[in-house]
Parts: sequence; structure tokens; C-alpha cells
Amino acid sequence: MTVGTVSEAIVARLAEKGVRFIFGVPGGECNLDFIAAAEKQGMRFILTRTETSAAMMACVTAEITGAPGVAMTTRGPGLAAAANGVAYSDLDRAAMLLIADGYEDDQAYISHQRIDQTAILAPMLRASSNLRNGDPMAEVDRLIDAAMGNPPGPAYLEVAGSFIRRRAEAAPAPLSAPRLPAARLPAPGPSALAEAKRLVAAARRPILLAGLQARSPDGTAALRAFVAATGCPVLTTYKAKGVVSENAPLGLGLYANGVPEQPLIRSADLIILYGFDPVEGPPQPWRYGAVPTVELTNHAYEHPLFAPTASVVGDIAASIAALHDATDSSGWEPGELARRKEALWAAAQIFGGSGISPAALVRAARQAVPGDSRITIDAGAHMLPVLHMWRCDEPNQSLISRGLSTMGFAIPAAIAASLADPGRTTVAFTGDGGAMMCLGELGTAVQSGAKPVVVLFNDSCLTLIGAKQRRRQLAPAGVDFSHTDFAQVAAGFGWHARRVDEEGGLAGAFADALASGRPALIDVTIDPATYDDQILAIRG
Repeated sequence: MTVGTVSEAIVARLAEKGVRFIFGVPGGECNLDFIAAAEKQGMRFILTRTETSAAMMACVTAEITGAPGVAMTTRGPGLAAAANGVAYSDLDRAAMLLIADGYEDDQAYISHQRIDQTAILAPMLRASSNLRNGDPMAEVDRLIDAAMGNPPGPAYLEVAGSFIRRRAEAAPAPLSAPRLPAARLPAPGPSALAEAKRLVAAARRPILLAGLQARSPDGTAALRAFVAATGCPVLTTYKAKGVVSENAPLGLGLYANGVPEQPLIRSADLIILYGFDPVEGPPQPWRYGAVPTVELTNHAYEHPLFAPTASVVGDIAASIAALHDATDSSGWEPGELARRKEALWAAAQIFGGSGISPAALVRAARQAVPGDSRITIDAGAHMLPVLHMWRCDEPNQSLISRGLSTMGFAIPAAIAASLADPGRTTVAFTGDGGAMMCLGELGTAVQSGAKPVVVLFNDSCLTLIGAKQRRRQLAPAGVDFSHTDFAQVAAGFGWHARRVDEEGGLAGAFADALASGRPALIDVTIDPATYDDQILAIRG
């Protein structure tokens, strides 16, 4: 591509970094320049229905592809509406560049739609620029590097026409293949690593808890090599689900700071935290202070969960590779681990009630969809049976907002995942509350050609909040929704849609959805009677 303007040079640079999509809701200013440049570059602009979803879709493409995600909004209300997606980028550690319209220097007289956009986002940003200082391409490179840094997160570019419509001084050099900048991870400190080796060498029943940093290709490869060499069993956080296959003997299941894993962890004589970010955990104290703990992390934390016995800050892949020879897992008997794994996976399998139980719906979905399907999961009570019954073999096969724990995530995430990886079946699991926050994106799926399957747990209630209300013995109020027929809503957008009220109809509904060749929504009337028992069994 011949680059003429700064906007064209910016888009060419993003393409060089592996970006294939820009998501957003444009205004009438500089957004249009970027859309035109994207078309010339062969990059797709995906018109979303909300700016929040655009930012989340951008983040999900980053998590799947390793390239930075890009979202774009107009000034004022567009930028403000994207803030929740920026918060996802920050707390769920996803690299995103947000581009928004600003004002020209000679427009100081304008107050209409004028807010300090950078100040609104500043607490969450890794970096920002308005292109007023230095070479514009150097500024863009700085933003991309910051977004893909350690930890990754959001960067913000605010643009005005006079800065992006001028001629670019030099076009970015084309590459034969995308170059994805890697975070510059420091080497682990020798003294901290020596202390970690001493603790590891003294243990015979170590257990490893893997967190979101383990999802990187290098982090996953190093972890799998360590497990193969040492026989150390692994639990993962929700974000790290699949970094060790949950179908492998040593991929035991999930750490959720809950009840099922407590006997297992307390029977260990050492805990190894591998890329475990405190942002993933529920807001509860660490329960395992009596067990020595070695932390391997790419970076320090602003709000550490607790003080580990030894902390090694630096490249976690290099750190764990240095522990191979010191690790002895001979205290774990294979039969013991198998029994403990079975108990972990049984905790969420609570059936019963007069209608379709959440566990029965998850079981039917697992039986119906291909084993390598990617799933996206909204916040809410339904996430417990999904996460604790669905087995994943690779990282990012399960996508969830954990650091932010926002509702309204699963449907936009599934649309983005379907676009980024169209050869794989994508299944979104959402509740009625989360779905209502982003129903307009059903139109985005049809327009963009995405074909996810959405499984909607419809019980007309904010079930998880209702459970907390009952625990506090408060009167039921403020958590129940009026009835919605989501199948009719989806059909109005052009989706294949089916409503299911009896368990016997689930298998056929999934078969029809997968065969439809369209985005498909299965609206399932759920009996919430077993949720309280599931919450108690998993969270305590």
C-alpha cells in the first residue's frame, strides 16, 4: 500500500503488527479517515452497536491472536461509553489501542461534547498520546509497545484532523509476515531464584496454581514442559483454564478460592504460583498461609494478595525452567490425584429440580458441540457449572472476564472470537441479565458474518445476587426481571433461534443450531432451584 497520510500510516503500522479488525461506532470526524484507510489496507472495520462491546471485542481478538486489539469511538459520549471495555483491558490484561476523536488546537471555544477524555481513562491506561509531541509514528509505536507491555492493557490515541490528514513523512516498511512485539520481560533475580529452588527441593508434594500470565505461548510451553518433567499436579485460575489440558492426568481442574480444592491444596507441602495475578481472585483473604509458597510472576503487583515465602519477579518461563531439576513430586500417588480430580469435577454436577437444571444444560452442550470449541462465559451464577464442568485442552479456549468480572461480555466476546477464528465453533454462555446489556450486538454478528452459538440461561433473575440476598436474610427485591422471549428477539435480528422449555428438547436444539449455518441462539428456560447448592459446593 502507498501511504499518503498519517492516518494511512497508522493503519499500515497496525496491520504490520498483526491487526486484522477495528471495532467501533464512528462519529463524523477522524473515525472516517481510519475507516477509509482500513479499507485500503484490507483491514476490516466492524460496526458494532455499542462502544463498550467494540472495546471488549478488540480485547478478545488480542487474547486470541496475540496482536493488539483496536477499537475506535467518536468523542464525548462515544469515548465515555467505551470505558467499561477499557476497564476490561486493564484488569483482564488484554492489549488494546483505543482511538477517539479529539478537538483541534484552534477549537478552544467549543464546549459541546467536550470532556477531558484522557483524564477519564487515565487511571486504567498504560500510555496515551494526542500526536502533538514528536513523530506520529514513533508515538503510535510507543502506544502499541505500552499496550503489549508487562502487564498488557489499554493505550489511548486521541486524534484531530490536522494531525492525521497531513502527509506522512515515511511509510512503515512492509513485512512479509506480521511482527508481534513481545513484552520485555526481565530475567529472574538470581538470589530470589536460589531461594525458590531451596524451597522446591525440600518439597515432595508440590502443587502448582497457574494464572493468566501462563496463557502466553512461551508461558504455556514452559509450564507443560515442567509438568511433563516433574509430575507436578496443576490447578488453574478461570483465565488460565486449559494451559495444561484438563483431560490430562495432571491437569486437575480449577482454583477458585473455593471449597472443592481446599483439601487438595492443604495436603500439599508447597504451592507454586505460576503467573498467578491477584486480580483473578475473589475479594477474599488467602486461605493457605500455612503452606510454604513460591511465586513466579512476570511483574510485581499494586495490590498483592499475600506475602509468599519466596517471590521471583521476572520471565516466568525462564523461572520455571530453572526449577525442573530441583522438583520432586514423588509424594503424590497417581491414584490419589485421580480421586481428588474426580471429586473436583463432581462438585458442580448438581442435578434435579422440576425443570432444566443449569448442570443439565451444560452437560447437553458438552455432548453436542465439537470438543475443540471455544467458549465465552458471562458473569453470573451460570458460570459456575460451565467452568467447573467444561474441559479445555489449550489456553484461551475458554474466555471470561475475571479481573473486571463484568456482565455483558460473553456475546461480544463470542462474536469477536468467531471472526478471529472462523474455523472453530464458538459457544457463548450467558444469563438473561448479561444478554440484555448487549442485545444490539446480535445485529453485529449478522452484519459481520460471525456465527457463534449463544446458550442463554433464562430464569428472569439476577440469580447470583439473589443468592447473596437470601444469605443475608433480606426480602427478595430488585433482582427479578420481567419475562423475555429471547428467541423471538434473536429471530428478529436474523438469527436461527429456538426456545427450549424441557430437557428432552436440548439435543435437537443444539443439532439444529450447529447445522443452521447462521448465528444461533438457544433460549433455555432454567429452573434455578439447584443454584444455591452449586454456589455452596463451589464457593462455600
